[in-house]
Order: sequence, then C-alpha cells, then structure tokens
Amino acid sequence: MLLSALMLSLIFGIGFVVLDAPPPAGLDGLGGAAPLTDEQARDQVIDSARHIVKAAHLDGVNGSTIFLSCTNEHDPPYQAAVYLNFPLPDSNPIKRIRDIASAMVAAGWQEAPSAGEHLGPKLTRDGVTSTFHQNLDDPKFGTLRMYGQCRIIADHRNDNPAFTDIADHLG
Repeated sequence: MLLSALMLSLIFGIGFVVLDAPPPAGLDGLGGAAPLTDEQARDQVIDSARHIVKAAHLDGVNGSTIFLSCTNEHDPPYQAAVYLNFPLPDSNPIKRIRDIASAMVAAGWQEAPSAGEHLGPKLTRDGVTSTFHQNLDDPKFGTLRMYGQCRIIADHRNDNPAFTDIADHLG
C-alpha cells in the first residue's frame, strides 16, 4: 500500500512538471496558432505582393523581404515583410495610389482597421496587411509595405543580409 502511494505521488509529480513546463521560446506569443517556417512566411507575403502587382498593373517594381520581430527589435516571434517601390506618374500620383487601392479591393482585399498613424490606404487579405503611399523621400515613387502573420519562431537576430531582393519573384 505504501509502495502504491509513493508510485502515485511520483506519477502525479512528473505529470505536474511536464504539464506546467513553459512552452518553447516564441510559441507563447502565437496565441495558439501553429508556427510558420521561414519559407511559408516569405511565400505568404511574396504571393500577396505578386497578387497586388498583377491586380494593380504595377510596372517597374522592385522589392525585398525581411524578417521583423513582432515584440521588439530582436526577439521572436517574427513576421515576414515585403517592401516594394514602384514608379508613380508625374501627373496626379495620389490618384494612382487610390487606383491601386481600388484594384486591390476589387481583387478581394479589405480595409484594415487603422492602428495609429499611416500615410495611405491600409488593406488586409489572408493574414497579410499592406500599407502604401507616395514615397516621402522621392515623390516620383510609391512605397508598399506588406506584413505577414507573427508566427515565425526561428531566430533572425543575425540575418545577414537582413533584406533579400525579390524583384525576380514579382513579375
């Protein structure tokens, strides 16, 4: 009887330690969602970028991807992001920005709730959020930024280079 009580205590003790162990680093910030691999996360934002380039008939686009921390400057979880630049017409570039937003909405994108400041339209589709506006440094260009879901737990603190050119993936 004493042996049974000791064994039962041991089993409950081991169960408590196993069940009470903290999740692996980064998983607690995912809200129960499954993590994404780097490739899945990059594909998510690159596919969305390609979709926008086609839907809005953007020409002369160049861009790059980067992994950004969702919590601070360095720690997981991360999200994949795409930064695109594209030429704007000399006459009425703001109308072109509005036309891009209209083309995206017609292609299934929806207005995203604004969380603070932004300089232009903010749209979302399939877990990707995009913002775009006339480039403040060079008004002859538009800038489009796309952010995927915060579901990458791989460590990207020392990525070198941090930005990866994707121009060949957009056309």
